[in-house]
Amino acid sequence: MKHNSKIFIESGMIIYAGKVSETKQHKHYAIQIGIVISGSFQLYINDKEYRHSSFIIHSNVPHKHISNDSVLLCILVDPTTNLGNTLVNYYPAPFQPLSVSKEELCCLQDELNSNQEINDLELKIFKLLKITPVQRTMDNRIFQLVKKMNLLNTYDTDFDSLVETVPLSKSRIRFLFKQQTGLSLQRYILWLRIKKAIYQIMQHKSLSEAAYLAGFADYSHLSRVVRQISGMTMKVLLKNSYFIQDS
Repeated sequence: MKHNSKIFIESGMIIYAGKVSETKQHKHYAIQIGIVISGSFQLYINDKEYRHSSFIIHSNVPHKHISNDSVLLCILVDPTTNLGNTLVNYYPAPFQPLSVSKEELCCLQDELNSNQEINDLELKIFKLLKITPVQRTMDNRIFQLVKKMNLLNTYDTDFDSLVETVPLSKSRIRFLFKQQTGLSLQRYILWLRIKKAIYQIMQHKSLSEAAYLAGFADYSHLSRVVRQISGMTMKVLLKNSYFIQDS
């Protein structure tokens, strides 16, 4: 049976639900929640094989996987969000198997398949993993910077101008950002640019135009970056895919 892949974009998450095949070793800014829906799936971290059906991979952990067209629910979570912070607190790096609620998984799948707006997505992920939120205490200047970056108009990618509004030197901002989030400011900006490119594609822009509007030099640049963080090119990722929601 043919399986149509879907991509869902939300302020702190990108969700891919669909078939996956072999990927090259890659790493990404986001924390990855992986849930194998069907088929065989072998995950490799530092050449060690894992066959868990549900797992979490922390930020910047090199990994690859081999699959015989298995169907995977892949949830990429921004580490600066409440969900990202909670995942860091609950699950030690670099990798952990997960226990998921089958009932909540079925409910989430039904909502993804309905092509309707999904409310309280972060809360649904908490219920899926059977965990409770852990509040983060973040430097207010970094918190406001992250907030402004996420609220930036989808046609405006001038993140550097926002950084300049913080009453600190750039070196201090970079230091605090990494201290507070565990990741570099530039990696976070790259994550936001990729999200903006996906958003533009959702608005029926061509791949080249979407790349340009998201701040990439051209589509080839966007595809190289996406391949580095996902192991797949944009065209492979989007093949037989359709978007579910923008919220």
